[in-house]
Amino acid sequence: MPERPSEVDDWEWYLSEPVRDRPVIVSFELLAGMTRTVANLQRWGARRPLLVADGRGTGAIPEPAAADVVMLPDEAFGSLTDQVRARMRPESRLTPAVGLAVDSYDPAGDAWWWVGPVSPNTALLGRPVLGGRPPGQAALEDKMLVDSLLAEIDAPVSCAIEVPATYDELMRATSEVLTATGEDQVVWAGDALGSTNGGGDYVRWVRTTAQVVDAAEFFASRCRRVRVSAFLEGVPCSIHGLCLPDGVVVLRPVELATLRDLDRGRFVYAGMGTTWDPAPADAEQMRGLARALGEHLTRRHGYRGGFGIDGVMTADGFRVTEINPRFSGGLTRLARVVPAAHLELVQVNALLGRDVGRSAAEIEERSQAMLDDNRFIDAAGLSGRRLLDDHVEIAVTAGDARLEAADLSDPDVAGTDP
Repeated sequence: MPERPSEVDDWEWYLSEPVRDRPVIVSFELLAGMTRTVANLQRWGARRPLLVADGRGTGAIPEPAAADVVMLPDEAFGSLTDQVRARMRPESRLTPAVGLAVDSYDPAGDAWWWVGPVSPNTALLGRPVLGGRPPGQAALEDKMLVDSLLAEIDAPVSCAIEVPATYDELMRATSEVLTATGEDQVVWAGDALGSTNGGGDYVRWVRTTAQVVDAAEFFASRCRRVRVSAFLEGVPCSIHGLCLPDGVVVLRPVELATLRDLDRGRFVYAGMGTTWDPAPADAEQMRGLARALGEHLTRRHGYRGGFGIDGVMTADGFRVTEINPRFSGGLTRLARVVPAAHLELVQVNALLGRDVGRSAAEIEERSQAMLDDNRFIDAAGLSGRRLLDDHVEIAVTAGDARLEAADLSDPDVAGTDP
């Protein structure tokens, strides 16, 4: 049995026990995005892992001696949503070459799969899964559930109407929202008919007649229902939490850099950061909302692990635009800013139903202090790359003075618009 390295504290060693001396199959991410995970697995005493990678990506990749690698066939996705949906169906990506590699790597069937936040944590090829999320959590992904979840905890809500994805119904709802609010712009957000959507792919900022026509055609062919709400002026931001058996860990607010494409009526994700602080009363409102939602998810749905709430800090306070029932992109970034908080390992253990070794209150206090002392700014952009006679767009993040592959395992991380 591996011995604890001197740089690993007792709590981290305890939390990493599930992978100790076990083979681990890290899967369905870009190879460059697996480098940190490989280093952590070595740190935690896991055996040399097998990596099932979507592609190479940009940035440093694991050393050949550190892991075995199987590359999945290169696949060009039409949008971030398409890529995320593929990662939500990992069984469809278990090619014969993957099956042979897994059986060769782990003939005894003792390995864990290590998957990203959007993947289901159901067994693959007869082997259990670490990370991911239970199917019941994925069912909460539908953007049409936002208002009902908020109503169940008596949270402030914006004027919004859910209607069938037809031109006439969308125009009727738009007229009603504009009349009720006195605003002159609305936002249309599509449902998760195809399992999920993200990166703003299914969001339209409707300002002109031409945008109405284009957006109505878009949603009619992809969604069953659409949420129509007033455009919210303010600071896009998010708040995150983790549901544990004894309480909810609530973290600090995150600012979301969101650009506005006036011509196309689109919102373009451009990064996130924690150098922004809302007014103290607004911050407390956000944290109180996250705690109330987490407690409700725990009671009503038996929820465990991370979640995120996106919204806009308006002149009237924080208003929610969507709820993300997973270890979201913002939560992933917060965890990486303060690795000593061990939030990713807390997530893994919570989903396993294993005691995390510390109370939710203690984890929150420790994490908050670290996050307040370690602020960050990330910028994200898109760069085209040429594939034969076609092209795709890949997301990158600007951090530590270099461009790196963005973590696309979560639909919050980046959009697909230049």
